[in-house]
Amino acid sequence: MRYGEEHDAATDSTLSIVALTTIMKYTITLQKNIGLALLFAVAILPTLLTKIPAMEDYLDHLSRMYILATAGTNDANPYYQIAWAVYSDLAMDVIVPLLGRFMDVETAGRIFFLTSQLLVVTGAIAIELAVKRRHEIAGFAALLTLHSMPFSFGFVNFEFGTGVALWGIASWIEFSRKGDWRPRFAAHIVFATVLFLSHFFALGIYGLTIGLFELRKLLGSRFGARQALITFITLASPVIIMLLLMKATGAAVGETANEWWLAQKPIWLVLFLNGYSINLALGSAAALTVLFFYAGLKRSLSISNDGKWIGFGFLLVFIVMPFKLFGSRIADIRMLTAAFLVLPAFVTFSPRTRSLGYLISLVFFAIVLINDGYVNYLWLSYRTDYAAMKASFALIRQGSFVLVGNGTPLTPLTEVPFWRAPTLAVYYAKAFVSSLYTLPGQHAVQIRPDLKRLEVNGKTETYEPPSLATLQIIAHGGKVSDAPQYIGNWTRDFDYLYLLGPPGPNVLPDLLEELTAERRFTLYRVRK
Repeated sequence: MRYGEEHDAATDSTLSIVALTTIMKYTITLQKNIGLALLFAVAILPTLLTKIPAMEDYLDHLSRMYILATAGTNDANPYYQIAWAVYSDLAMDVIVPLLGRFMDVETAGRIFFLTSQLLVVTGAIAIELAVKRRHEIAGFAALLTLHSMPFSFGFVNFEFGTGVALWGIASWIEFSRKGDWRPRFAAHIVFATVLFLSHFFALGIYGLTIGLFELRKLLGSRFGARQALITFITLASPVIIMLLLMKATGAAVGETANEWWLAQKPIWLVLFLNGYSINLALGSAAALTVLFFYAGLKRSLSISNDGKWIGFGFLLVFIVMPFKLFGSRIADIRMLTAAFLVLPAFVTFSPRTRSLGYLISLVFFAIVLINDGYVNYLWLSYRTDYAAMKASFALIRQGSFVLVGNGTPLTPLTEVPFWRAPTLAVYYAKAFVSSLYTLPGQHAVQIRPDLKRLEVNGKTETYEPPSLATLQIIAHGGKVSDAPQYIGNWTRDFDYLYLLGPPGPNVLPDLLEELTAERRFTLYRVRK
């Protein structure tokens, strides 16, 4: 064989190897994308199969959407008024009533929620593409968070805002790579404004991640005061403007009270992955810990210096973050969810052997499927309970005052999604409901001024339904030191009582007339 023929043969062989490698790479990518799509379909299946997602705060949000959508019409609730301002929790309040012009409010709410889930998963992938130029694990890690505590409790504005924040972080990293500050600044103004109006905590995640990313660049190079000042002004200016508008319109970020649960922080690390089952959350955390440790031993998992820096910053914030921040619950746990969504973009997964890659993928798939399967089962089980609650509204006189109480001393996580179900009476019975969130300065829906005596004092009280024992004592003329002021004369001010929990004996037969008893609640009429 002559030299030219040998050269052509070698070239053909090299091209064949390159082509085969390319085909294998695209095949693996295709398999990964198909797997991600299937897992995402499983994750959103509960929302597609149920009319009302079984999440605690979601029911309250849905009730508020009904009030906003019917305001100014003949179907409006007579006890609530609309007071618009530059609130930091407006995403659902703006989008769902607009969608409600073309469809029913329940469907509009589910579309908003599905959009939030899609934004979270695609936003995590977008950051990874901006950092690594390829998708490896970010999408799968994001699927793990879809039923974590912050999202399973129904903080839908926070979930929507988190998805937007992830896309904002991705755009900042991408424009930083290109080195042109003008499109980066323009995109930042848009994202910061949308995030401010969507959810203030999501804006904090966005600002913290970008701030840590930029701080490492400043410290890693020759520190320049001018560059640091420009970066600070770029990040802070749109937020400062929105805060001034908020103050001018009478809105507030939240309550002033903060509450630390420092002893619980190690527990949150192992329980936050599932907001419905402690056992599944603990099992998922244990499996992931073993998985990461094993992959680290096999040198198949590594994190970049940027990732280590951002991860350390997230950890410090998690440690010092209160459990309740400006009145918002589980603030520190939200940082764990944020870490799961941001940090995988900076982690490289390179299994040394194909069998190791398959093993890790199998375990990961199993965790996602088991958690999603349980949520699917739980949400489907709630369909009859929500239907029973809606049916009970026909027993309530239109325009009545409804009190919500708790008949069980200990409420498991699986019962929490029903706590806010009675708030739907604001639409179906045009009723006043004691447990509907109406904190002044935080939501557009507020109680009429002449009904302020029935309002929850956000500084010292909560919207948690008062216990049956408390209601008994007050009904008999007694005093309870920590009882909310709005139930001080509940037998006079309210016409009906929803008692949450399994049905039990009527302990106040002279005051309460049982109208219906269902699996998760009992409805009483208050005798006048």
